[in-house]
Amino acid sequence: MTPARHRSQLLMMLSEAAEIEHCLMCCYLYAAFSLKQSETEDLTVAELEAVRRWRLETVRIATDEMLHLALANNLSIALGGRPHLRRFNFPISPGLFPADVVVELAPFDQGTLDHFIYLERPRNAEAQDDSRFEKATYKRRAPSDRLMPFADDYATVGELYVSIAESLRLLVATLGEDAVFVGTRDAQLSPQDFSLPGLRTVRSLDEAITAVDFIVHQGEGSPQNKAGSHFSRFCQIRREWQALQATRPAFTPHRAVARNPVMRSPILAGRIQIVEEPAISLLDAGNVCYELMLHVLASLADLGACHEDAALRRGIGEQTLCLMHAVNDIGNLLSRLPANRDHPGICAGLTFTVSRGELTFLTPSTDSYALGERYRALGERLQQLVPTTPELARHVPQMRRYEQFWTQRHIALGGDAPAGAQPAPGPAPAIISVAAAPTTGSADKPAEIVEGRDAVLVFDSKRCIHSRHCVLGEPGVFIANKPGDWLYPDAATPERLMQVALNCPSGAVSVRRKDGVDEVAPLVNVARIRENGPLAIHADLDITGYPPHDASPFRATLCRCGQSRNKPYCDSSHVAAKFSASGEPDTRDSQPLPERNGRLRVDPLRNGPLEVTGNLELCAGTGRTVDRLATVRFCRCGQSANKPFCDGTHAVVDFQADGV
Repeated sequence: MTPARHRSQLLMMLSEAAEIEHCLMCCYLYAAFSLKQSETEDLTVAELEAVRRWRLETVRIATDEMLHLALANNLSIALGGRPHLRRFNFPISPGLFPADVVVELAPFDQGTLDHFIYLERPRNAEAQDDSRFEKATYKRRAPSDRLMPFADDYATVGELYVSIAESLRLLVATLGEDAVFVGTRDAQLSPQDFSLPGLRTVRSLDEAITAVDFIVHQGEGSPQNKAGSHFSRFCQIRREWQALQATRPAFTPHRAVARNPVMRSPILAGRIQIVEEPAISLLDAGNVCYELMLHVLASLADLGACHEDAALRRGIGEQTLCLMHAVNDIGNLLSRLPANRDHPGICAGLTFTVSRGELTFLTPSTDSYALGERYRALGERLQQLVPTTPELARHVPQMRRYEQFWTQRHIALGGDAPAGAQPAPGPAPAIISVAAAPTTGSADKPAEIVEGRDAVLVFDSKRCIHSRHCVLGEPGVFIANKPGDWLYPDAATPERLMQVALNCPSGAVSVRRKDGVDEVAPLVNVARIRENGPLAIHADLDITGYPPHDASPFRATLCRCGQSRNKPYCDSSHVAAKFSASGEPDTRDSQPLPERNGRLRVDPLRNGPLEVTGNLELCAGTGRTVDRLATVRFCRCGQSANKPFCDGTHAVVDFQADGV
């Protein structure tokens, strides 16, 4: 492949790379949606375990492709271009990509798996594509002496990136680094926006080459090691598939989902139009969620990364994740619904259709207005679908929150309130939490309360994680393993009792002093990541649906293994479950918070993560700062590949937990 000799050619190559990553992400998600999810779908227990594992792995690979899309766009921005989030609708016509790069929406059968392996294959690797992914015979040639950008040919996606790296080196050698990297970091997606390992900004040749190498190695593997690459992970799935099929030849892990589904009447043969209800209405809503996600992503490029906008950027980043969760739910639902009576037995699928219009509007104010308008329409449509698909109910309040978010931003930028909108007073927040009625749970169980001369000692066994600060710090007060009465508050001064309480990370121990000196909220809100254990939070806590009762309102340990019987609190189930999660994740770039304390709201989302809103410093077990946050979603299913942050895995593994 011929390296680019001018900026326009290189930007075109990066745009094509972005389109390929975007298409691969959609193809992988579509295949994952088609996989069966229960024993009632003719799967044995062992088969179901394997299929769930494949689904999780495929969604994680799709997430990697989203990361690659972000890196390709960061490279474009660094060169002075704009992010490229557009692509042609499926299936992609021959000529747009090289003949070997065929992207179609297909169920996760053996041929599709072979095709994924073929697409991710390393250069010079032996791999055979499935014959159903028909290739046209053509070659794309880019003359090296043309000023007009031309699409050149390449055999693998890795080869395209190698040529991009060569082009970067060539342009820097010709023009100089400062003349090549004329873009800004401010418009690029950064680790402050998304919890994606490997996400980085670019402003130099070394940073650009590092980003390109990361994409290539994560896809096809390094020349020395293929382990952990997309290629090797899909190959492992194929080996497991072949072993299960050898045991039971009738093993079929996927549903009969349409290949190349479309919304409108197909022009070409081989497409299945989705026409049946509720599939077509659900598909319409799913595509709006998907395109709205792209719109929100595009809006981030128009925001500066200055300190005042950090919370706003993180809030917008959280919206893209919420919309992806909605896309995931709708994609799964469609794979169980009839598509077209002319094709009996065939189920529908998400088409990832995008319109021709621009993703963003001319000014931030009109863009905010349009986003609020779109969220309002989407929320109303999802509400209409709830009677037939109640699984969508959890997304309706989210859409209303985001409508309010963008409406308030539009007003803050000098616009008038849209007709029919009812924005809350005050400045636009990063995330606007929705209150929920308190629920009855284990936190309602009365705690042990023992009154002494100078203080009242409270112990809530349901919050205890056996950190043993109490029995080790004041063994005369807390007499371990003693039948009957075991709490003796008069064996220590109120000051010493208070010190024990403050050392209790779960809030199970609290003290009410009779001299009126009670525990107060900390000066800095802190969440500490415990090695292979829970998230220990010290702040003025408001945990939706779980009032503190007699336990401390300032300390709590929240489950992140997914196994607690007292969710959202930890009950030490992580020990028996052999939960493995580092307490020392990498430090992420962050700016000091303008305010470090204040009310910290924790919303345990139903069957999902912990959504935390408020000033928070996230610390490793050793005390090192990992990140400073205004809003974040923490994993509580225990299976995120990006712990302690949520990466959407809960939707893949069918995590179940009460919440908002």
